[in-house]
Amino acid sequence: MKIKQLLLSLLLVTLAQAGHAQTVLKMAHVYVPGNIWYETAEAYAKAVEQKSGGKVRIQIAHSGSTGDWPQAIEGLKIGVNDIVLQSIGTLDRYNIVAGVEAYPYLVREVGHFKKVYYGPVGAELFDEIAKKTSFRIIGAGYRGARHLSSNKQVRNLAELKGLKMRVPPLKMYRMTWEYLGASPVPMGPAELFTSLQQGVVDAQENPLEFIENYKFNEVQKYLVETAHVMGAMTWIYSDARLKQLPPDVQKLLKEEGDKAMLDATEKMIKLEGDIKKRLESKGMQFIKIDTAPFQTTLAPMRKDFPELSSWVEKIQAVK
Repeated sequence: MKIKQLLLSLLLVTLAQAGHAQTVLKMAHVYVPGNIWYETAEAYAKAVEQKSGGKVRIQIAHSGSTGDWPQAIEGLKIGVNDIVLQSIGTLDRYNIVAGVEAYPYLVREVGHFKKVYYGPVGAELFDEIAKKTSFRIIGAGYRGARHLSSNKQVRNLAELKGLKMRVPPLKMYRMTWEYLGASPVPMGPAELFTSLQQGVVDAQENPLEFIENYKFNEVQKYLVETAHVMGAMTWIYSDARLKQLPPDVQKLLKEEGDKAMLDATEKMIKLEGDIKKRLESKGMQFIKIDTAPFQTTLAPMRKDFPELSSWVEKIQAVK
């Protein structure tokens, strides 16, 4: 009788544990405490745990503690990571379709950004990226417009000619500035400050948040408001791994992922204005330019990216 009671007790404990089974997902990103994207990741994890009653938890490895972003994304493929926080365009190394995020003057302003990424075109694009890369994108957060910073005044295309500038080591960025007449130098971010300081390059391009964090104002005099790309941060999942999760968990991750990125978008809009004031107070001169000639000069670039042509048309057509 005692053995039967013991077996029954063990069975009840096992059933109780199964009823409270917890899904733990591992997230990796390179952002440090105090950064808007660090805070966005923390908010996402907190919301998911609260809304699931503790049944779904997200463990975060921040500040690049488990590797840089290319290593983190590779980790999705082998199951080391479940989520990576990075921009959509970082997936263009797996298929060019993801590179449309970095296409110049594609997104007109923040309202257009939301309509694109949270409308039918965005959903179709995310499905195509999943099909071509095996990565599933959830949400899109406005990363801030990319601008040119320089030690030389640039007020028009003529003054851009021959400017030696650093660009990310991606074809889209290099060709953008080649079309505009500059002399782009592909380079990773680690050596950028020193390269600007020593005159290896005279300019670079990035969102204001990045420019402030890396203190480029200490080695750059001018900020030229080109706003040539309005980038999108996102949650990157392995599509296959995500589909293995229960439907209600998938739904929760999608809903809270969208919400976290939309909240970050509103914060970034305010942050851009605050950063501009801080950089100006530190002596950086902002130069407002007419971007119409830039857009006209870049129009023929579409022929160099035939795989993206239809997507460029679809996104530009969103009203």
